[in-house]
Amino acid sequence: MDLLRLSLSSLLSLALFFSVAISPKAETKRAIIESRVSELSYQVSLSLIDKPELHGVSKINFKLTESEQPLTLALSQAQVSSFIINGHKIYPNYDGEQFTLSPRLLESGSNTIEIHYRVALDSEKSGMSRVIDPLDQHIYLYSNFDEESVSQLLPIFNQGNKASFQFNITAPKSWTVITTQAETELISKGEFNLWQFPASPELLPYQLPLYAGPFQIWHNTTTELPLRLISRQSVKDTIDSELWFSSAHNALAKFTQQYGQPYPNNKFDLIIKPSSLTISSKIGVGSFNEQDLTPSDEDKFAQQSLTSQIDYQVSMQWLNKLNVVEQSEAGELARSSLRESLASYMAIQAQADAGEYSPIWHQFYLKQKQIAYEQDELYALSLAGKTPAMSPFKGAAILKQLEYQFTSRHFRQTLTDLLSSQSEHLTLADFINKLASSEKPLNSPQDKAQLQATAAHIKVDFSCADKRITSFTVLQSSASDMNKDLSNKLNTQRVTLGLYTKGRRQLHRNLDVAITYQGAKTQINRLIGVRCPDLVYPNDHDWGYVKVELDPKSMDTAKLELSTLEDPLLKSLLWQTLWESVLDGKLPLDQFLGAVFINLPQEQNPEVLAQVLELLIKSKTYLEQMQPMHLSYTRSALKGMAQMSLRKTMFYNQSPALQKQWFNAYIQLATNTQSLDHLQQLIEGSTHINGLTLTQAMRWSIVKQINRYDHIKAKKLLLAEQKNDSSQSGKLSFVAAQASRPEANIKRRWLTRIQSDERISPAIIEQVIPNLYPKEQAELSAMTAELRLTRLSELDSRKTPEFMDLYAKHLIPAQCSYRGIATLEKALKEYTNFSLTALQKRKLSQTSQEALLSAYLDEVRCVRIKERLLH
Repeated sequence: MDLLRLSLSSLLSLALFFSVAISPKAETKRAIIESRVSELSYQVSLSLIDKPELHGVSKINFKLTESEQPLTLALSQAQVSSFIINGHKIYPNYDGEQFTLSPRLLESGSNTIEIHYRVALDSEKSGMSRVIDPLDQHIYLYSNFDEESVSQLLPIFNQGNKASFQFNITAPKSWTVITTQAETELISKGEFNLWQFPASPELLPYQLPLYAGPFQIWHNTTTELPLRLISRQSVKDTIDSELWFSSAHNALAKFTQQYGQPYPNNKFDLIIKPSSLTISSKIGVGSFNEQDLTPSDEDKFAQQSLTSQIDYQVSMQWLNKLNVVEQSEAGELARSSLRESLASYMAIQAQADAGEYSPIWHQFYLKQKQIAYEQDELYALSLAGKTPAMSPFKGAAILKQLEYQFTSRHFRQTLTDLLSSQSEHLTLADFINKLASSEKPLNSPQDKAQLQATAAHIKVDFSCADKRITSFTVLQSSASDMNKDLSNKLNTQRVTLGLYTKGRRQLHRNLDVAITYQGAKTQINRLIGVRCPDLVYPNDHDWGYVKVELDPKSMDTAKLELSTLEDPLLKSLLWQTLWESVLDGKLPLDQFLGAVFINLPQEQNPEVLAQVLELLIKSKTYLEQMQPMHLSYTRSALKGMAQMSLRKTMFYNQSPALQKQWFNAYIQLATNTQSLDHLQQLIEGSTHINGLTLTQAMRWSIVKQINRYDHIKAKKLLLAEQKNDSSQSGKLSFVAAQASRPEANIKRRWLTRIQSDERISPAIIEQVIPNLYPKEQAELSAMTAELRLTRLSELDSRKTPEFMDLYAKHLIPAQCSYRGIATLEKALKEYTNFSLTALQKRKLSQTSQEALLSAYLDEVRCVRIKERLLH
């Protein structure tokens, strides 16, 4: 029982990332406003026209408990034509961001404010995206509300105040208006329609959806709950509405059962948004990306992805009612991590229960969990500054550990009970306390040193005699360079030890045993006397949120025998562990590639194959970055990668899916003259590969690769393909291929455009930025490296998060040298050195700062890999 309490205590430490704790000043301000304002409702009339502006009238009713202090009302960058408070028209105290209401204008009790205003929609950060479809010139409006941007469209009090919203919206006759409620009446007004909506239930402002435009709408009337599927007119022919509705129906049925409650809203809309816009879940509406329109029957990965997204969006409808505010260890405010973590986890578990996509947890490990681990690595750095709130991926991984710890039945019943409680605040700590309700609640203050921002590392140390285990210990260490002294305060988790022995043709699982480890060392005495293993994996089945290091014997076995394992998930776990050993400088890259050349040709599992091919391409990138060092080995290794991928492409002429995977890798790995010549011959039709038909996407990938490495016929092939494919995707592919060419004038021209031209479309930006400075084009990158880094802060202040995510990930300079490390370290210190004054310190968003951290970590890794190569 004590061990269980220790485990719960450790999990609670992680849960504290979700607790409400913001800076005292902000907390006081928020608390004052929330406590003073009640019975809040907004009656909003909006006029939406085909010009980039919005006209609004907002009538706000609320009660005030005391009127001795000023009150603030947020509305950003608006032109205000009238402001009336409690019947008195005034000239408001407005600074362009908020109104400050004098106490003499306010009354204890009921108050009314009416504002007439206009806001522009041409700003990238206007709270609403105005999209002009390039194919038919139709105009669409998509709200992108978060906690900061609602006031860019609507006047609102503090985001923590729940309120009712009632909309009356005038829009062109061909448009449909969508918000959290279904319309009650549609009134014709000449060239316009007036859409009248009922008052919504109380909700947080950023939970509002608001979309308008000449949408294509499919209705489903087979159930009592109104379901609609919504898209732009130009993409309607690519959408299989029956597939979408079928998936939505299945999700509604699954989560009604899982949550033990009926669907909480009176409608559900599925809106498919342009690829450049952020997707989100709002009350009564789930949004999706046009990149995931309708997968083909053969593309099981795409089908699974679509099902996962629909499950997630439907799951969020039950959780959106939770008013959750979380924090990081350092106290930074974050949004909805717990809600999103629960939605992510429950969506994955629903698919696992259905059994339609058997490798669902395998996919979770390869995608979501790896993102969480990578973020942990970033914030384990001493330069990282404050740790952000726990990501949904990390939260989902911890929820998986909780379900394993407490059994599925108890986990789901606890969740149902919490949702039934109508609590507006729910933290992971509450959830753990409820799970452990048979124990003493864990409400005691936690030692802050026990708060672990990163996953710990575990490995085993064992010895054998006469082919039997004589000692067996699980060792745990902190991943953070700031937590070296926490050896006696480390995480406690329940995991499965997998013990494997060599057979004639494969590695056999000899034993797996569930254990709970605690602290720096845990003796596993029950394994004494068991047959001595050739390989031990201390997180078999991937139950724990922990990173694994292999002991020397297991490392040697994995490098030679990995392909003989039957379990695809274990293969992925081992490949990732080997790769992390490369990144940490514990395994030379040439030894990792040796393991790839030995084991990968036998691999037929598509998930494992995709994973290792991606690692192979990352290895290629590191090798090219470190040139001219290790030039002879690099040329030999790159040639070997290309030859292996071509041989396997030819071998799988009867297996289209595997052949496609290997061929797409071959395109990216073709760098020498012989391989590039072969790609040129394939696209010209002078040679072919049995079983392979070049798709248009493959042709453009070849053209881009040939231009990136400046093949002698590159420009000719680029112009020929541009002529052959005049589609929108063809035009974008031409831009990507052109940007990748190793020509200084092209680089400079495109860099100037993406930094300065506010009219350049997001679709073009998405093609240019990732292809502008490939890592092997180091000399060209160096010409503008300083400019790209010094403008980071200025761009961050005026560009969208989506732009900065791309820019910072791909255009922060990399040198694979100690000089590069020093350059990025200096930049990081300017943004994270809290001893600097506000005037000395440059501002940077979390998105950009995290990308800068990632670039720094990658630079450190590259140098580490370069120094360990061939040792």
